[in-house]
This record gives sequence, C-alpha cells and structure tokens, in this order.
Amino acid sequence: MHQNKFESERKNRKPHTQGGFTLVELMIGMIVGLVLLLVIGTVFVSSQQIFREQEDNARVQESGRFALEVIGQSIKQAGHVEIPFTGFKVEFSGTAISGTNGGVGVADTLTVQFEGAIGDTDCEGTGVGVTGIIIQNHFNIDVANAELQCQGQISNTPLAPGAPPIGQVLLSNVEDLQILYGIDATGDQSVDQYTDLPADWNQVITARVCVLIRSEKPNVVSAGNYLDCNGASIVIPADRRLRRAFTATVNLRNRINGTP
Repeated sequence: MHQNKFESERKNRKPHTQGGFTLVELMIGMIVGLVLLLVIGTVFVSSQQIFREQEDNARVQESGRFALEVIGQSIKQAGHVEIPFTGFKVEFSGTAISGTNGGVGVADTLTVQFEGAIGDTDCEGTGVGVTGIIIQNHFNIDVANAELQCQGQISNTPLAPGAPPIGQVLLSNVEDLQILYGIDATGDQSVDQYTDLPADWNQVITARVCVLIRSEKPNVVSAGNYLDCNGASIVIPADRRLRRAFTATVNLRNRINGTP
C-alpha cells in the first residue's frame, strides 16, 4: 500500500528544468560590458597622456635649468682678471661680453671672455694650465637640429669675439636663445635700460637670458598656444611638442661691487 502511494507521488512530480538567459538579457549584458570597457580604456588613455605630459614637462624644466646654469656661469665670470702675486688688480684686456642680435624669429649669439685660473676649463672642457690665460666661450643655436652649442677657445692674448662658429653640442631640443643686456650709462652700478644690442659693451652690467626648450617626444600637448622668449603667443606647431621659455637675469660680477 505504501509502495503504491510513493509511486503515485513520484509520477505526479513535475520535472526540474534549467533556465538560461534570454537573448535580450544577453544583449543587455554585452552592452554593459562594452560600456565598462570603454570607460576603463578612456581612463587608461587619459592617465597615460597625463603621465607623458608630466614626464616631458619635468625633462623640459631640467633642460631649461641646465641651459641657464651653463650660460649664466660664463656670464658671471665675464671680465674676470686673476690677481697677480703683487696684489694689484688690472683691468681686463679682452672683451668681457659681446654678442649678435638675430632679429625677429632668429636666435641671438653670445660671446664671453675672462681670465682663467689654473684648473678652469672652457665650455668644451679644455683646461687652463697657467694663470692669465684668456678663456672665450661662444654660445649659439643650431636651428636645423634645435641644439644649444658652445665653442671654447683658449689664448694667451685677447681674441676678437666675432660671431660664434659651430661648436660642441651642450643640449638638445633648444629652439631659441634671446639675450637682453642691462646698460649702466651713469656709472652707478644700476641698470638704466635693457637693449638687445648695446652701443657700448663696456656699459653692460647684467644679461637677461632666455632659452626656448621643447620636449623630445612629439604629440605631447593638444592644440593651443605657448609663449616664446619675447612674450609673444605662438600657435603650437603640428608636431605638438611641449615648449617652454626659461628666463634668468645674471649679473656680471666683475663689473658690480658687492655682487653675491
């Protein structure tokens, strides 16, 4: 009797069926997944772009500081005279500072002369073995390759400055070099005016140096403008490199008393 009852209940049970996703549910799931992938991809690309800009900006800043340091160090030494054992300091016999004005859109050049002490070197690394040797450093820009160059010369007698020739590459990705000279026309050791080409180089007591540095990699920034060494707003070229102008004013220590 019990057996017949169990068999009757077993026959009346409904079979268990396994349910799946409908086509609509599957399509909705795929769309949600694609949207999530799109969001993640956009965030990743944006993060990569920000990282690239930060990295290139750091490199540009480092290059700008280096360029100003190298040029500024030469300017500080301009007109330096080694004091002989007699203790009597004479005037510098060479041309302490001079340069050429490139004009609108053209890089300037700079020439600095000073007497080197034993162990001093020119910008190409040639050392001075005896006191009283004149060191001359020529700075210019190789526009075709965007390079800051310097040619060093050492001589027993003053050299005729002239325009800087091709020299050793000091730094790459430098597009411009602009210099304004601070003139002291009254002899009170203060700047009366800044000019790009002094009438009397002996009146120059400061130099305002600007270098325009670009990033090594292209396609770093979006379309827009940047400020050049003259303060003009320039449209970013098609290479979309990051560009930044760095400026520093340097005193000619040997023409200003008490300069640190």
